[in-house]
Amino acid sequence: MDLEAIASKATPGLVQAITHEAPSFPQQWVDDRTRTLAVLYLLKAKQPSLVLAHLVDLDSEAHDQGPFGANANAVLERTDDLIGEVRRALPRGYDLVITSDHGFERLDRVANLRVTMDKAGVNGELRSMGGIVTTADPKVAVFLRGLSRQPDADVGREIPHAELVQYAPKLADAVAAFEPAPHVMFGGATTGPEHTPPREKGEHGFWPLRQDYRSVYIHAGRGVTAHTLGEVQMISLKDRLAAILGVACSEGAVATPAPNSPPSGPPTGRR
Repeated sequence: MDLEAIASKATPGLVQAITHEAPSFPQQWVDDRTRTLAVLYLLKAKQPSLVLAHLVDLDSEAHDQGPFGANANAVLERTDDLIGEVRRALPRGYDLVITSDHGFERLDRVANLRVTMDKAGVNGELRSMGGIVTTADPKVAVFLRGLSRQPDADVGREIPHAELVQYAPKLADAVAAFEPAPHVMFGGATTGPEHTPPREKGEHGFWPLRQDYRSVYIHAGRGVTAHTLGEVQMISLKDRLAAILGVACSEGAVATPAPNSPPSGPPTGRR
């Protein structure tokens, strides 16, 4: 996002105040370096109850050059340095929580399954949604199962219906749902080639239980002992963070102080 747009929405005078403390802050595009400078200023000058910072450079690099390569790893190292700066600047009594909003996967090709169906003479309902394909048509389900068994298949694991309902209840009407094969995404083209090059070398939007497709959650602060929380669902993070802040939070509501809220400590959850 560009600085001019951010300044138009920020508290009047805030950009100028940050620039006074950090003369290198103003630049056209607000990258991770400048976002961190803003966080450091807020912690020093304002000490708010909550600071939310979205570091975005790794996401951009993983899209453009692919994840887990030399370029993305270099940006990740820089992200780690910036988080270290923030941690060193935290006033006494602050907690630090690090999380990411999705995993990432390298893309090799886009599979246009509607084109494949047409070539095979199969008609029926198909919903192609990038990281998942579903159908409410039994004959299309049979066709997709056949594709998943072929060598070098575009169609990967069939998602059990109970798992589908658990993670995507709005898709409960599907009789079958499939993930793409590794490094494949499903496209929406109805004509043209069966396979097309990906628009970007890396992508997200896959099924949450996909192998090696994980996010992170790290919490350091008062009363937090070193331990491994284990795997948790990302949708649980809202309540976890609300508990750290000692507030009650519901969908679409403004967080309010919780009565008799407990002191901050290690969050609990599925391990």
